[in-house]
Amino acid sequence: MSSAPKTYPIVMRMQGMHPRNLAGYEKHRMRSGGDHGHCDASLMAHNRRLIGSKTWAQDAWDEIQDMRHANHLLELEQLRRRRRKTELKNALFRGPRDPWRATRHGPLREIILTVNKEWFDKDLTEFFGESGPTREMQFETRATEWLLTNFGDDCVHARADLDETAYHIHAVIIPRAVTADGRRMLQPAVHPLIRSYEKAQDSVGEWFAEIGLRRGERRKQALREALKHNRKVREARENGVADPGSEIALPEHREHVSPRKWRESQEIELASRDKAVKQSEKTLTAEKSMLADQKQTVTQQQQDAQSVLDVAAAVAEGRVDIVSDLNETVSQVAHADTPSPVRALFGRALEVLRQQARKEARAELTDEFTQIEAADAALREIAKTLPGKARHRLAQARRSLSLPLNALRRRLSRARFDDTDRGPDEKT
Repeated sequence: MSSAPKTYPIVMRMQGMHPRNLAGYEKHRMRSGGDHGHCDASLMAHNRRLIGSKTWAQDAWDEIQDMRHANHLLELEQLRRRRRKTELKNALFRGPRDPWRATRHGPLREIILTVNKEWFDKDLTEFFGESGPTREMQFETRATEWLLTNFGDDCVHARADLDETAYHIHAVIIPRAVTADGRRMLQPAVHPLIRSYEKAQDSVGEWFAEIGLRRGERRKQALREALKHNRKVREARENGVADPGSEIALPEHREHVSPRKWRESQEIELASRDKAVKQSEKTLTAEKSMLADQKQTVTQQQQDAQSVLDVAAAVAEGRVDIVSDLNETVSQVAHADTPSPVRALFGRALEVLRQQARKEARAELTDEFTQIEAADAALREIAKTLPGKARHRLAQARRSLSLPLNALRRRLSRARFDDTDRGPDEKT
């Protein structure tokens, strides 16, 4: 079973407008001022005027000024005819007044007619080479007819904009009216569709139904029905009704936002996101730097631990020659960026132990050599009391021991000289 084709609502928005806004409106229409960053410059030439002359804005302004002065002259004439001298004097001093009642919306109305961009994009008339009017043409024809049918000559301007995201039509309504006393005024309520916004939505929905569009959602009606239902539920609950029912949620309020304000909000949001991203990048960079430092520290600690294990293993195996390797490593590490205090400390400690061992060995050797010299001196004294033949044999025996004894004596003398030359700091 094929699903029903999607239908699109006709969008009609009506907002108040003051005559003083005509110049700014015209600047935006000509894309010569104001905010038109959302417009495609390459399509601006395709915008076209549907109703009104090129000078419609100036003509409308001049007409409103004529109404002011004509009403003022009419007021002065009526006061003269009624002989209201004080009021006539005040009217002359005051000057012409605006030909409308003061209101925050303004006496004029701007109307915008459009449809979702998808409805125009799905138009295949030109794709298949058909001769019929395109959806833009159909929409434009229906919009022009609706404006002229409902507002007549009061619709002083209408244009089609094709340089924005979706095709749409702008129109300006000047609601002319003449009062019972002959004054020319601007009265929006003179048009039923301006007086009742819902009637305007119903009218435009019926008018565009011929080209497949439908009326938009009845938000105001849904809101009224929801408020009425909730009020009845609360009243029934207060009256003690057993099952008063439950209140329903109110329809979400939707408000039109101008392209300028929408882009401003988007730019603020993007700026906030960019600031957050930059802060995150800064934090991430700091964390990466911290992790790199921690990794370097851990690597150095692992190297120091391995050095401790290597030195301990070497000492346990009795390889005290590792001290020379450690001393060489210490001299290299001294010029490095990250010196190893563990290897340097072990090197100095083992060197101190080795020097201490050498010192103790030399002291023991010196004591023994002193004893040997004392024994040799005793032998010389004994030899004096021996007969000549025995004394000769003893002298030959001492001569065979003199060479190693002299070498040992020179070695001890050289060791004592080295200790004296290095000083007390180098000995330890």
